[in-house]
Amino acid sequence: MTKHPQRYIKSQYKYVSGIYNGYTTKWYIRFSNVSRDLFDTEREAAIAADKKLIERGFEPVNILKRLG
Repeated sequence: MTKHPQRYIKSQYKYVSGIYNGYTTKWYIRFSNVSRDLFDTEREAAIAADKKLIERGFEPVNILKRLG
């Protein structure tokens, strides 16, 4: 069986990156001191990145928006 090297995929969202291993693509958020949870879709990872920004007291930059 041939091994496929992992490839980095740039995301359209901030703080989100992808990994392609030859079969599937998984998305993760890039923050310091955050475990590397993998997400099935780029959108899920972008929402998680926005939630992490909100936890740290910053404005969301990807999908979530301030209500008021």
